[in-house]
Amino acid sequence: MTGTNRGPHDRVTLRTGADRAAFGAAVDYARQHDLSRPVEAAYLEALEDARREILHRFARGVLRGDPDGVRAARFVDLESAAPREHLVSTPRDPLEGATLRAIVEDVRGAVPETCRKLSIVPCLASGSALVVPIAARHGYDRFRLTGPVLRWSEDESTELAHPVDLVPILECEGAFSDPEQAERIRGEVAESVANLALARLAGTVHGRRVDYDGGGTSESPLKAVADGIPAADDAAAFERIVTDGHPFHPSGKIRRGMTPAEGLAYAPEFTDRIDLRFVAVDREYALETRAGEHADGGNENEDGDDGKQLTDRLSAMFDGLEGALERALPTGRDPDAYAVVPVHPLQYHRTVPDRYAGRIDDGRVVPIPDYAHPATPQLNLRTVVPYDTDRTFHVDGPLPHLKLAIPVQTTNVVRTLSPQAVANGPRVTAIVTTIAERESFESLGLLAEPAATCYHAPGGPRPCGEAYDDARHLSGLLRTNPAAHPLVRNGPDDAIPVVASSLVADSPATNRPLVCDLIERYATARGRSDRSDAALEFLERYAAVVVPDQLRLCTAYGIALESHLQNSLVVFDAADATPTATLVRDLGGIRVHGRRLETRGLSLEPYPDSDLEADGEADLHRKLYYALFQNHLAELVATVCHELGVDERACWTRIRDQCDRAFAELRADGDVPEDRIRRDERALFDEPATHKALTAMRLRGKRHEYVTSEVSNPLSPSDR
Repeated sequence: MTGTNRGPHDRVTLRTGADRAAFGAAVDYARQHDLSRPVEAAYLEALEDARREILHRFARGVLRGDPDGVRAARFVDLESAAPREHLVSTPRDPLEGATLRAIVEDVRGAVPETCRKLSIVPCLASGSALVVPIAARHGYDRFRLTGPVLRWSEDESTELAHPVDLVPILECEGAFSDPEQAERIRGEVAESVANLALARLAGTVHGRRVDYDGGGTSESPLKAVADGIPAADDAAAFERIVTDGHPFHPSGKIRRGMTPAEGLAYAPEFTDRIDLRFVAVDREYALETRAGEHADGGNENEDGDDGKQLTDRLSAMFDGLEGALERALPTGRDPDAYAVVPVHPLQYHRTVPDRYAGRIDDGRVVPIPDYAHPATPQLNLRTVVPYDTDRTFHVDGPLPHLKLAIPVQTTNVVRTLSPQAVANGPRVTAIVTTIAERESFESLGLLAEPAATCYHAPGGPRPCGEAYDDARHLSGLLRTNPAAHPLVRNGPDDAIPVVASSLVADSPATNRPLVCDLIERYATARGRSDRSDAALEFLERYAAVVVPDQLRLCTAYGIALESHLQNSLVVFDAADATPTATLVRDLGGIRVHGRRLETRGLSLEPYPDSDLEADGEADLHRKLYYALFQNHLAELVATVCHELGVDERACWTRIRDQCDRAFAELRADGDVPEDRIRRDERALFDEPATHKALTAMRLRGKRHEYVTSEVSNPLSPSDR
């Protein structure tokens, strides 16, 4: 048997319930922005691309994550005259030599010329094989796929047209924890496709708003985006251009609990402003936390924080909020007896009236109906950047960000805000502020979370149950605006903090990854004619401001940051695209090794059942090394190498040099035991590396429990 049964591709149909649910919202959006004729065509075209993209993420996760029940893949090099001997199956292998060769011959004509290898996954239960064409293998086995994913059998080869087609194949092999999880994943990948197609319509709209000449000597691509994309501030504009979600999670675009129409109203790619709302809570039923004193007894942090409660800060930020609170309270109630919580409008209108109905009736919870303030939503949907308006004119400096609770699942979890986050954020802020002042980090800044509040009935910690749900659905946290951090405030005049996720997203200025525009600007500003050399120089500078201080924080103090693409803001000099610093947000995602911290005279007492406490050194390594190297730097390097043809090994050599620099400085200081430094080095450099297998976790229904696999390590000498 030769060839493949591709099926008709002359028209795209609405195949899933998610496709159909998003259709009306997509058509309305396309009509408003005049995206196509007929108006439906823009969404249908985007659907086809979105199906391919989510299918590739799903298949890549299977290859990389080694899920339970799925046999190991075989890799066949198509550039060789025949499969190499070590790639031909042994007698015990389910793909014995003749079968492997038959598969290669049958599908060779169906894969594009860009395919360099075939990954073949035996599916014994169904008597078939999954065939995945690979264009390149990047660091940490990050495969770049090309062309169709195929299901081969002795009778025919069929192209998988949609990621839902992969679910029954994996289910037959026993990859899912149970049938319910298989059905759940089927729904999630279908929703991811529809949401991705809808989001990519926004990318077209963004492109019309940005005026950029594509590399003029006087124009900055960062300024072009910041000036062209409406947002509360420059940094928020870059949150809005990221349309594709998590780069390798199979459910990376789900927003379970948010309809497509609500997505248009509240998601950052579609809107620059939502109405920030407020709810008052009787202080006897509120947990209010603040950073207050430093961990070493000091009284003021690097931003001049004075230790105020969240309610006081909100009242100072938003002129008129105090009066609105007084008008909303039941007659005779004292406003000082209430804490104010910032609330997402979706939560305000949908969750609060129902969940807290009884408490609203008796005055313990009081929605404030006649006050709202415009804010730009960030990538995670729930953190917002308030606009500076005539009601905030009296505030000195950039307005803080506010992290809210929303009843929406993205990737693995519903994005409420737990009492652990409310309690721990200010506590961790005090510790990291103390460390930052001791170390005088040259290029690393941590965005403080100095105050937070949640509903919290009397009676002690609420780590689980209905009381825990009450706390996590009515909660808010204040975070320092990156523009207020000294590394930005005291940096170059044109310094702009840019969320790292936007660097691998297509720029609305040029329709290619933003990092490529920055490298071009970097090269032009320095008169570099060789773009590959300029790219390597840029990446070396980038690694220098991202890597060493984070390794120092982990090894010397036992604090591992979750510095993946979404949590990292890289500060650039917009004039010449030089990276000058990195800021890391979301202190709730870090891991803290208590014994390492105690050796530096510091300690942390987290809220019960917090994830902050590291189980051991391996927990630290998993957190930092996965987030910083496998997610953040690996995606950036893969993008640069694919787009600009840069030698990837040369990129990783420069990153390794920055790691070596960090460990050498720790040794020179003499404050950290040598055996600890060696353990951290081995965990970072040893072959193979431990990979957080997101797809395998999702197939088994794991949310917080790690599932890992082994992948090649580009930092290891053996991988060079």
